[in-house]
Amino acid sequence: MARANAMPKSLGKVHPRFLTPHVSTILMGALSIIWYVGLTLVSEDILFDSLAALGLMIAFYIGITGFACTIYYRRELFRSVKNFFFIGLGPSVGGAILFYLLVKNAIELSDPANSESGNSWFGIGPPLVIAVFFLVLGVLLMFVQWRAFPAFFRRKPEVVPAGFLEGEVAAPGPTGVAD
Repeated sequence: MARANAMPKSLGKVHPRFLTPHVSTILMGALSIIWYVGLTLVSEDILFDSLAALGLMIAFYIGITGFACTIYYRRELFRSVKNFFFIGLGPSVGGAILFYLLVKNAIELSDPANSESGNSWFGIGPPLVIAVFFLVLGVLLMFVQWRAFPAFFRRKPEVVPAGFLEGEVAAPGPTGVAD
């Protein structure tokens, strides 16, 4: 997102030797350490509840990624049987399974008895409260970014051009133009 001008440019910097996004990796590592130490000091039960919430969040974003794969490569789906299964059916079925598990686990984790702590926050289990809190926070941050970087949100949606997987056409870059 930093390379597409939706986040600060520094988060998209790639280390010249290791070829990794080192600034964002270090930032996320530091935030993870702060989160772990902070929750461990408060209560290990809350730490484990946050890990259960993380499972919900991962199911959500990887599920969306499965559907996004199929949508992005939709012009390639019927060019071969392999494409249909590996970039169409597989990711879509995976996304559907993850969304099923997301809903199933959200229902289970809404019962406070199913949390590590056994506590009730707002009448539901802490993992679900944590997951919903971060979902709402993510939406709020998206609106902040929308105001700060409106061009990113107004750009034309990308679709991989037909023939891309066979190497006939170059992939669009972060600006929507082939690199």
